Amino acid sequence: MQTDDQPAIDAIDRTILRSVQQDGRITVRRLADTVALSTSATSERLRRLEQSGAIIGYHAVLSPTVLARPVDAVVGIRTQPGFDRAAIESWIGRQPAIVEAIHLTGPHDYMLRLRCETTIELDDVLMAMKSDGGVAETETRIVLRHLPVEPATL
Repeated sequence: MQTDDQPAIDAIDRTILRSVQQDGRITVRRLADTVALSTSATSERLRRLEQSGAIIGYHAVLSPTVLARPVDAVVGIRTQPGFDRAAIESWIGRQPAIVEAIHLTGPHDYMLRLRCETTIELDDVLMAMKSDGGVAETETRIVLRHLPVEPATL
């Protein structure tokens, strides 16, 4: 549903969003050519999409091997009864090995993505979760490989 704070996204906006999702470094000029608008009109639409929150950021995908963090793990955690959610989320945010965290429903309270240099570092982080992070139980899975998938588009 459209609100005054969030203007409607039209077909041109959808094309802009698809284009920047595929290539976050696309130039405004090339984007303007794609949507058949002037550079200034395209730049204004892009700025509006950023300010409205439709685009929440741009990022580079880094090679874990180059960063010397080849151990990729997904960890489901269940917190201790009566946990302080703000304290656990703050603890999670301070851990350099945790590269993604989501709060969810189901048997786990959070699902974490870790990138570690070694399995010893992974073990250290898991132990620290239980001793310092308010975590009662973890379920860890090591990622074997990533499958190529297209991101969702409008």
